[in-house]
Amino acid sequence: MSAGVQVAVLAAALTFVSAWLLVPGGTGSLARLRSTAGVDARMPWKRALLASAAALAAWQLLRSEGLAVVVLGLGGAAVAAVTQRLLAAWHRRQTRSRRQAACVELCDALAAELDGGLPAVTALERACAPWPELAGVVSAARLGDDVSAALRRSAQLPGAEGLRAVAAAWDVASRSGAALALVLTRVAAGLRNDQEARAEVVAALGPPRATAKMLAVLPLFGIGLGFSMGADPLRFLLHTGAGAGCLSAGAALALLGVWWVERLATAAEI
Repeated sequence: MSAGVQVAVLAAALTFVSAWLLVPGGTGSLARLRSTAGVDARMPWKRALLASAAALAAWQLLRSEGLAVVVLGLGGAAVAAVTQRLLAAWHRRQTRSRRQAACVELCDALAAELDGGLPAVTALERACAPWPELAGVVSAARLGDDVSAALRRSAQLPGAEGLRAVAAAWDVASRSGAALALVLTRVAAGLRNDQEARAEVVAALGPPRATAKMLAVLPLFGIGLGFSMGADPLRFLLHTGAGAGCLSAGAALALLGVWWVERLATAAEI
């Protein structure tokens, strides 16, 4: 391997690593990668250093390999960024859905424990046992603190908004002596109705999401069609400046469309 090729490979590696580390937000693999590399979003000098490394790498690529490689590198970074955001959005939706179901199960379990004659604190401990995120609520109940305030703090988690109704029911029952089990049963019924309505919305948004993803990968079939006709579209796309620009712009626009549809669908779900 010649020295020029080695420098180009090193510059390409720096470009992609810097692009991955500079992608903002999200959880999951990208956040773990940032944490492993020691990158903190609150320390802009590290981000500026990585941006400088990316700029130098891109300049070296431009000098040694031409504009096509730089354009392809930027296109790959855009694909990686949008893909990471889509995966993070999917993970947030799954987490929100699990918490919404857990709120209904909590109401049912707590009402059943109270109907069984258990004290409110013991019933709350048993009902919250399958949900580790409610450890603060259990601690508040054991220590005699404000349980409703702990429930409202937990309700700030995405998907756990139903805990606000549980907190209101706990307040009413503790102040007026009303039957908490009956109130929780009605709260569970209301949350279950909301969950069913939300499921209908998600089902209705399924076809637009699937259509956007299908349109995003449709150009791949066009490349296959070109090969079947005896053409060589990859030579034009990968070895010419105009082709690299078309490939990067097309991939960016396709992923932007998928991201935009996901954003609209997510706004409709909430």
